Amino acid sequence: MPYDLIAVGLNAVDVLVRLPETVRHDDKQFVDDLVIQGGAPVGSGCCGVARFGFHVGMVARLGRNTLSSICLEDFHANGVDTGLVVRDEESRPAIALVEIDHRTAARTVFIQMDHYGYLRREDIPNAEIAQARALLVDSYDLDATEAALKAAAGSACRSIMDFESGDPERLKKLLGLGTDAILPLAAARALSGLREPGEVLHALEDWCPGQVVVTDGRHGSWALDRDSGGLRHQPAFVVEAVDTTGCGDAFHAGYIVGLLEDWPLELRMEFGSLLASCVAGRVGGRTALPWRKDAPSMARRETSPALANKLSTLL
Repeated sequence: MPYDLIAVGLNAVDVLVRLPETVRHDDKQFVDDLVIQGGAPVGSGCCGVARFGFHVGMVARLGRNTLSSICLEDFHANGVDTGLVVRDEESRPAIALVEIDHRTAARTVFIQMDHYGYLRREDIPNAEIAQARALLVDSYDLDATEAALKAAAGSACRSIMDFESGDPERLKKLLGLGTDAILPLAAARALSGLREPGEVLHALEDWCPGQVVVTDGRHGSWALDRDSGGLRHQPAFVVEAVDTTGCGDAFHAGYIVGLLEDWPLELRMEFGSLLASCVAGRVGGRTALPWRKDAPSMARRETSPALANKLSTLL
């Protein structure tokens, strides 16, 4: 059966701890919130899509070690197909230590990538990508990203790009290969040299032939509406944040679910914002991702009637 979504990008294990009000250095302390789970933008994004019942595959190079086992078990628990994983005894995922501020929910991330399993061109499932409905890529392994985007080019596969950093000229080139660019506003500002969301989006539009979106946490997201030619703003949903890890990944997941359900741009953006608010309420980027069965109960007071109606039909 063809994949609804194939994900190609960074694969990681997150160790997350919500720091207590007072940290006693050079001592031991008990904490209430300490979570170990799979992480990284593409990894968590594809889990969010899989939870809504879509056939999702993750492309990764993993070995036979503890970190790899955690990744595989977490993918299975989230409904992600691991048939595209390449087994390599020498490889392991990245490991990220995430410290969460109990007052602001902001996180500080320390990443270690020794023996990371970087994908090779022969690992990219070209035929499967060309037959898939969507592709999700990031900017952590640009050789793999480029190969995957080229595999999708010329097919009906929508390619969603989540670029946080990297060589600017290469990123601009890669933007030209995809159909949907969803970048953090800070990354898009660095790439364009501009500041206002509208100006930044117009710059991205010069490089990406498809839909362009920028996200900015509690300030929401913006997109150029190609149908109307106007600037569309989606406010963030108000939430008492516990941990902001994975909020951007959840936005991508909601946007992709909307794509697969053939929703218009405004509902894709709103659902992405709604998923991000769900994730912010718990420690860990995957902990509070909803399942398809939860969709009818996800609507809030500020949810638009159009999205509420769509959610009621997802069962």
